[in-house]
Amino acid sequence: MGSVLTKPDVRLVVVGPEGRINMGFILRLARNFGINDLCVVSPQFDLGDPEVREFAARGAELLSNVVVKSSVEECLSGVRLSICTTSIADLESDVLRQSLPPYLLSYVLPKSGKVALVFGRESVGLKREELDKCDLVSTLDTGTDYNVLNLSHAVAIYMYEVLRASMREYYEISECEENVLRALRKELEELSKLLDDDKGVRAFKNILFRANPRNPECGALYRVLKKVVFQLRSRGTHT
Repeated sequence: MGSVLTKPDVRLVVVGPEGRINMGFILRLARNFGINDLCVVSPQFDLGDPEVREFAARGAELLSNVVVKSSVEECLSGVRLSICTTSIADLESDVLRQSLPPYLLSYVLPKSGKVALVFGRESVGLKREELDKCDLVSTLDTGTDYNVLNLSHAVAIYMYEVLRASMREYYEISECEENVLRALRKELEELSKLLDDDKGVRAFKNILFRANPRNPECGALYRVLKKVVFQLRSRGTHT
């Protein structure tokens, strides 16, 4: 039996914004789409600048909600699912940049919990180490050789796709509990260190979060990963 998704609880994360006008438009978009949770990493200007307020229009009232941090990791605290955006994706040999298009977000958005949408700088976007902090990477493919959108335009499209996803139906399933997701991330980090294989573990993480597994599957995966990590540690102490 299908039922309508509730509107996702979105945190909008903007990393290193460089343009006051873009920031103003982003605040206006957040107001348009009812997003009140905003985190900005190392802005290159005063967020209260008159130009920001002018282009934010009624979105300027959200300035009091904006939290400023020094890293992406800080902005992702308490998030159930994080999605980093990039214009460079699906490179043949780059596991990190295997991306999900925005129109497929409805298949991975959880029914509950905080979802972070992360956007990078106007000049260079998100750095690799920042992309790697996210559970998934997404690219908006324009179908041309110029795939770099204006920052505020990209934010608008993603916000609309998230809203559209909430209007679709889902089947009643038991999603992974947040504490299990946190435990899975921790075991994957340990596995990456023990195997010294960031690419392989990142590929596993990509598949895991795109698949949106059910709660019993997450529990089973966690137990398997924990056993693998334990066995690898045991071997290390006996060699």
